[in-house]
Amino acid sequence: MNFLAHLTLSHFDADLQVGNFVGDFIRGRELAALPMGIQRGVLFHRAIDARTDRDPDVRLLNARLKVRHGRYAPVVSDIAFDYFLYQNWDSLGPVPFEDLKAQAYRRLLVARPHVNDRVGGYIEAMTRGDWLEMYTSQEGMARVFERLERRLSHPQLLSGVNTTLREEADSFNYTLDRLFPRLQQLARTYRE
Repeated sequence: MNFLAHLTLSHFDADLQVGNFVGDFIRGRELAALPMGIQRGVLFHRAIDARTDRDPDVRLLNARLKVRHGRYAPVVSDIAFDYFLYQNWDSLGPVPFEDLKAQAYRRLLVARPHVNDRVGGYIEAMTRGDWLEMYTSQEGMARVFERLERRLSHPQLLSGVNTTLREEADSFNYTLDRLFPRLQQLARTYRE
């Protein structure tokens, strides 16, 4: 799961949503410096990632993707799930997409003073660059993967990723359809 899924699964609480966004960027002792609610959101983020990584349907999908994308198969699926989440927003989205996006950006900007400058830079880039909008189209996904390629040691393993999204759409949708309710159940445990 990537940004859209994490923000969607935690939409019901501002601190959880902020923690879910910053979860990938928090290192070591930085967690203890965050307000308790945001710390809980970081832990929720990690629980979502762990649940996704060990999900049997996700593992089957990643085995298929590994043929073309090698060790980056889990990265491809995590990012692609956001695209397919948006494609299925009518049935999986908790509120209208534009409302969720505006709410998430507001909450992130309000929380900016609670994180260090490095993490705050990600918040500013996300909100200024409207990253969530990229998950709404194939063109946007191409930009997401192009940006990712620059950070990888073997960018050639992302070659053909846009074709993968088209050719494996049924597999992605099937896997997401099975996985997302499990993650929503996990989210319910964080409501209490």
